[in-house]
Amino acid sequence: MRTYSLVATVMVLGSALPAVAETTASDVEPFLVEGRIDDGIAAMKTRLKTAPTDAEAQYALGIFTTLEAVENLSQNLHKYGLRPESPRIPFMRLPVPLNPNPEKLTYAKWRGIMQQFIDDLGVADAELSKVDDPDVKLKLPVGLIRMDLNGDGKSEDEETFWKVFTAVAWRAAKLDEDQQRFEIGFDKADVHWLIGYTHLLRAMGEAYLAYDTEEFFDNTAAIFFSGIDSPLAQLKADQRNAFMDQFADAILAIHMVNFEVAEPQRMEAARQHLLTMISHSRLVWEYCTQETDDDREWIPNAKQTSLTPLTVNEARIQGWAMFLDEAEMVLEGEKLLPHWRVPGERGINLKRVFTEPTRFDLVGWAHGVSALPYLEEGSKVSPDTARTLGQTFGGRFTVFAIWFQ
Repeated sequence: MRTYSLVATVMVLGSALPAVAETTASDVEPFLVEGRIDDGIAAMKTRLKTAPTDAEAQYALGIFTTLEAVENLSQNLHKYGLRPESPRIPFMRLPVPLNPNPEKLTYAKWRGIMQQFIDDLGVADAELSKVDDPDVKLKLPVGLIRMDLNGDGKSEDEETFWKVFTAVAWRAAKLDEDQQRFEIGFDKADVHWLIGYTHLLRAMGEAYLAYDTEEFFDNTAAIFFSGIDSPLAQLKADQRNAFMDQFADAILAIHMVNFEVAEPQRMEAARQHLLTMISHSRLVWEYCTQETDDDREWIPNAKQTSLTPLTVNEARIQGWAMFLDEAEMVLEGEKLLPHWRVPGERGINLKRVFTEPTRFDLVGWAHGVSALPYLEEGSKVSPDTARTLGQTFGGRFTVFAIWFQ
């Protein structure tokens, strides 16, 4: 009887307590527009202790930790003096402010930077993967998000996420006053879009760290960073013709891309990341095609309005699904990649490139000799596939791929 009374009392008291309101965009936005990423992470973690089923708070935490990963990478690049004029290759495309007093960068520190980025993205993936509400939504002003790109503890007007995004995504898009907020309604489809990108970037990082690139670093890092001692400093620069310096540096870089395998297990980790990215890209479209609203969609279905100049239609949705199927079969070794110097029915088993890595020689791969150990007879990716994708996406498949992921 006492037990029954106690339970009844708890139920009555519980029903009398006010319900915990769900997190809204207004709770998240101040941290973003003020560039207080760390404070946002702390606030969402505190919130989730009180309301562990708050999907919007969990989503916000995933977004904050993703931004933190980018912010940490940017601050590391700034610390060692990334040159604004350096070649815009992956991981070096961030619009990092010039650092007149950089710290000295070493090969070990550089590998540490790459590993930290991989680890930070793993944290973001873990938080985003906890968002399990199919109706989750956060409408956020992407154009106003600020970040501390140089690590000075401030978020200036020029240190915006939009500037980072347009630099990385090859889209020089300026926002006018009417577009400043560039508000996006982040929903469940976008959860998987973000997770997919964490896997793509980790795949690139793992593949790089799989190889010993120290000689390449010693001879070319000064092209990218001012905070490094380099033998290139002894060479005369042509002050009248910067193009010749850039051309010479490019030739050197190509020549130096010849790496021994250092940590072969990382190549398989990279392959698994790519496969996981494909599975999440499928989930993006599974959720996206079921949507019936039209609320500031980042990835729209054929009946929704696109926030970009790019148009989505049923043919392009089906074309992307076909590409994902082909990519998965290539990564699993079920289809072979053609090489321009390999005739007949033989092709490259890309799965074995990842699972049985050998020295990576860029010139050797372009020539064909480096492909020889991986050649097999079997079904190859057809040139018709590339032509179909090119026609379906109006000759802009790469642009759509960066967007769709």
